[in-house]
Amino acid sequence: MSEYLPLDVVALILRRLPVETVVKCTAVCKAWYALIKHPSFISNHLQAASLRDDLLLQRALHHYYLRRDSDDLEELKKFRLPLDCGEWGTFTYVGTCNGLICLVVCRPSWDIVLWNPSIHKHFILPRFACQQVRDHFPSCLGFGFDALSEDYKVILIACEAHDLEIWLFSLNNCSWFRLTEFSPKHRWCGVRELRQAVFVNGALHWSGVLNYGVIRHVIMAFDLSTEKFYVMNYPTALVDFDHDISLIKYEDSIAVVTPRILYYNQVECWVMKEYNIDSSWVNVLRPMEEDGNSGFGKHLMDVFGVRKNGEVLVNSSGGLFSGSEIALLDLNCHRKEQQLKHLGIWTHHTLSSVVSFVESLVLFDKGEQDHEGQLE
Repeated sequence: MSEYLPLDVVALILRRLPVETVVKCTAVCKAWYALIKHPSFISNHLQAASLRDDLLLQRALHHYYLRRDSDDLEELKKFRLPLDCGEWGTFTYVGTCNGLICLVVCRPSWDIVLWNPSIHKHFILPRFACQQVRDHFPSCLGFGFDALSEDYKVILIACEAHDLEIWLFSLNNCSWFRLTEFSPKHRWCGVRELRQAVFVNGALHWSGVLNYGVIRHVIMAFDLSTEKFYVMNYPTALVDFDHDISLIKYEDSIAVVTPRILYYNQVECWVMKEYNIDSSWVNVLRPMEEDGNSGFGKHLMDVFGVRKNGEVLVNSSGGLFSGSEIALLDLNCHRKEQQLKHLGIWTHHTLSSVVSFVESLVLFDKGEQDHEGQLE
């Protein structure tokens, strides 16, 4: 076909094909291989896939599951982790963006890895020479995409008391550099260790703490393009909430989820309807009313993901010994009409997260083949 069609027409056809098919097409001829490996084609294919694919990535202990973003969450693929990190080694999830997953090998090496499970390739970031970072690594990490420079970046925040070192990795430059000036200029007590960063609107977000004479719980955000920090406020009702609050991406903004604890025996979810507008916080999920009555509140354990249609994925407990079931909950309807949609998918472990995912060719032109990342 390449003998009869101009290469730009071939590119238009190939960018509409699934990743697995495109990878196979690299064996057709040298011209096709060079075309598919080119950064502009990888970017164009990603753009087309983002509009076409409705996929969710579910994290488990030793595997990642690719599911269809549908009412039954159909399982499509299962990936093993890309590296063998030894008998005592474990991976910690940092984040995902444009088909890449950022992981940390927790020991013994503390390597940071960018992994594309769709093409079975990974890239290990250069290690640090800085002693303080090595001694206190990792304190906090985040991963996302700088659309302005078309660059994937990893931020590392090393905290010791009130002394901070902040480093940024650029995949384009394949190097780390230290941020010597950063805001806010307030006394920053830091972010919760290894708390997952949420990437929304070109910025990374963590649960953070500032000290203005009194401790203040806030959302710390870092813009990957300007490489500057800024502060966002929690809903007023949660300002003094002294327990871990989870952040999740909700459409083009963020949501916060309170944990279920002994004397606060329910999960709540607040959505910031307009990004970085404090007055736009709305409580969209309070399954137990003040009188304690609830149709499902006592069974709701956690909110751990959001579908494209706005439904949230929750862990629903059937009782002390019956495990937990994945269920769906529509937050767009009136609170009194909210009902759990049980999927019949039972788990014996707590799901860490389910996030939107797109299969891409990112890392096709760099990195190494996975050792253990085969498709099952």
